[in-house]
Amino acid sequence: MKNLSSVRMLTRILNEGQLSWAIRLLFIVSIFLIIILSFSYHSINRELIFYSERVDHTHDVLDKIKDINSKLHEVTYYGRGFLIMGDSSNKEQMLHKLGVMPAMVDELMQLSEDNVVQQEKTKLLRQAIETFGNRVRIYAQENPLIYTNEQKKSLLMAGSTRTLEVVRILNEMSETETKLMANRLQSRNNYKQQIFRFNWVIMGVALIFLVSAFILLERELAQNKMYKAELENKVDNLNRSNSELEQFAYVASHDLQEPLRKIRSFTNLLVTRNSSHLNQDTMQLLEKIDRSANRMQLLIDDLLAFSRVIDMSQNAEEIDLNDIMDEVKTNLSSIIREKSAQINQQILPTIVGYNIQILQLFQNLISNSLKYSKLNERPVIDIFVQEVWGYEIPGVKESQQDLPFYCIKIFDNGIGFKKEYAEKIFVIFQRLHGQEKFQGSGIGLAICRKVISNHNGYIIADGKEQQGASFFVYLPKQTLQS
Repeated sequence: MKNLSSVRMLTRILNEGQLSWAIRLLFIVSIFLIIILSFSYHSINRELIFYSERVDHTHDVLDKIKDINSKLHEVTYYGRGFLIMGDSSNKEQMLHKLGVMPAMVDELMQLSEDNVVQQEKTKLLRQAIETFGNRVRIYAQENPLIYTNEQKKSLLMAGSTRTLEVVRILNEMSETETKLMANRLQSRNNYKQQIFRFNWVIMGVALIFLVSAFILLERELAQNKMYKAELENKVDNLNRSNSELEQFAYVASHDLQEPLRKIRSFTNLLVTRNSSHLNQDTMQLLEKIDRSANRMQLLIDDLLAFSRVIDMSQNAEEIDLNDIMDEVKTNLSSIIREKSAQINQQILPTIVGYNIQILQLFQNLISNSLKYSKLNERPVIDIFVQEVWGYEIPGVKESQQDLPFYCIKIFDNGIGFKKEYAEKIFVIFQRLHGQEKFQGSGIGLAICRKVISNHNGYIIADGKEQQGASFFVYLPKQTLQS
């Protein structure tokens, strides 16, 4: 399997960004469409309900007109029976049916209150029924048995005329309601069809969104599988590199140090035994050999220290940084006394991390400030702490922008450095000064950055020549596991 190249990694990052925006855009557009369609669906549904209610209402009006018409026919029927037979039974039925009609007209008036035309016709109907009723009541008070056939025919013709007037008005109202019924049925059917179409449209939008999201996620899962395989390959390569580094550390601690100790031992023995026979040039050469061997020893020790920082086999634990600073001051007590250094610090927090590595971090930073102090000025080191959010840290990872951090600031009044070297000083074996002026291997600050990386934090340097250096150490408040 091929290694994951930088170009391929960049391509993947761009694809992930495009995928993320595509999913967001698809989601926003789908939600927007669904909201618009839902509002339209709601409006159409409301109109459908309205016209359905209007259709039912028209049915009620038509039924009421039919009921009045039916009662009118019953009054007429019993009136004719009373005219022919002159019995009280037909008379009572006639008057009873007639007495019900005004209440029915009132109900019709209430039903047609939304229609001005029907209201006017209902008023005419009421007047016609009242006139018809008055005539029937007068007629009921007389004795029809004494009437001649001609008189009875005349009464029947007069009653039919009144009845026809009421029937005419009822027919006009019925025709008006029938036309309204047709219009309302058409509107209701139209909205039913629109509801049906909108159901399919909303379903289609939701289906398109789900299918598109599925395709995008399926594509991402396929890429993740490939990325996982390549990542596993990278991990295997990294494990091999770590194993080789451990072997190197073993060689450095045993096979390299032993010959180096012999070189220094034999050099010292040669000087001790033959100092009286060696000339000055030879003695200087032997001293240079001893100094070079000593520098080699320091370099090997620093490399071992760096390899121990790479080793992540130790367990994380709670660390009180105040205890760490006390231990650092103890370890550097001789140089602190020698330079009469002053270290001012605030109360530091407790974090979760690797104790030995955190000790190396602060010891290297304090040692660095003491080493690069000015010759004729007392070293002063100030240590402050404050809580910050991830987004306040320059160059923070996107996943850490909303996480809380402790920012530990270390200021000194030493010789400082140019701002353009703020990153270079963290590179292993990089030195800003010659070995003759300041001793060291150039590994100390590289160890600091590695320790900070192991704790998911950040370290930033700043400084000005002859005005001191500043180091900003950002350590997460949460545990390493979280």
